[in-house]
Amino acid sequence: MKKKIVKIVFAVFIILFLIIQIYPVIWLFIASVKPSVELASAPFALPKLVTFENFVKVLSDGKIGTYMWNSLKVTGISLLLIVVLSATAGYALSKFKVKGTKKIYSFFTFGIMVPVQITLIPLFIFYSDMGILNTSFSLILPQVGFALPLSVMMFVNFYDFVPNELIEASIVDGCSPYRTFLQIVFPLARNTVITIASMYSILIWNDFIFANTFISDTEAKTVALGLKDYVGAFGNVDWGSTFAAIAISILPPLVIYFALNKWVTAGMTMGATKG
Repeated sequence: MKKKIVKIVFAVFIILFLIIQIYPVIWLFIASVKPSVELASAPFALPKLVTFENFVKVLSDGKIGTYMWNSLKVTGISLLLIVVLSATAGYALSKFKVKGTKKIYSFFTFGIMVPVQITLIPLFIFYSDMGILNTSFSLILPQVGFALPLSVMMFVNFYDFVPNELIEASIVDGCSPYRTFLQIVFPLARNTVITIASMYSILIWNDFIFANTFISDTEAKTVALGLKDYVGAFGNVDWGSTFAAIAISILPPLVIYFALNKWVTAGMTMGATKG
């Protein structure tokens, strides 16, 4: 009886937690299909009239498409660099037993503790001197840099569980070190790759700090920064268009998360137990 009560309490707690987490998203999509007049008078009520006027208005001005393309470009290139650099660095740190490997690994892990905020002014000055403000590169560079410490750590933890005998056998069979990595070891890290890609795709897509610091040109804005455009003069906000734009902008991260959720869970738990 006691166990049954504990299970019921636990189930109620989980349901309440899910409601708290899901309600803002559901409310966002409901608000995006409500007329602006209804949003002003009854923002939390169900819509009396469902309209897609807000979406039409947002899509017709063309800005959201430019912003999403910029975000997609920054996210895609950043993820490619993060995976390639962290996968190769992690493999070298895990399997190449040379002098100084542990110090290099400690250097990577130390990067996790560096706050993003303390780098904004130095990076801004550096980008200004180099003439790369208002470019995608100014966003890609810090995203990759701050993602590498954790990504390298995850790859090292995975490669440590890959038997050395497997690598030795491939070399005996005539595989070069590059072929061994590309055709044997790296494919085994699929769950780790998908975990890193899904985790950082959401973080990079939603980034506001770097975009707000390094981007001022409308044509170079990402979607997170572009949402500020719906704040008009004297702080007036077109809430209908704003909610519609936010609903459009969160669709890619939602699709990525739900599509890759199974592999993300496997990648996070891999290496937790051995044997």
